[in-house]
Amino acid sequence: MSPRCISPNKSWEGLIGGAIAAVLVSVIVVHFIHPWTVGKAALFGLVVAVVAPLGDLSQSMIKRQLGIKDMGRILPGHGGILDRVDGLLFVVPATYFVVKALHLG
Repeated sequence: MSPRCISPNKSWEGLIGGAIAAVLVSVIVVHFIHPWTVGKAALFGLVVAVVAPLGDLSQSMIKRQLGIKDMGRILPGHGGILDRVDGLLFVVPATYFVVKALHLG
């Protein structure tokens, strides 16, 4: 299923740009944290690049199924607070498993 079917304001360009940004930021920032290396930071960035859009699309799919635009009233017109952090729904558990799999924590 295309991301555009679930959330019509998403684009392949945005997905690719976000993925590149996630890997670059991870390599630039995370590798400075001991015991992370550049390779492990790049792998982490790649994992984030894959799972963050899944959290976003999952939340968009739930909203579409419920027939609502905003998941809250705090940020009307922006999807609510959950829309600001929906990528973290999958990133936080994925980070835990990456850290465990790479024996970093």
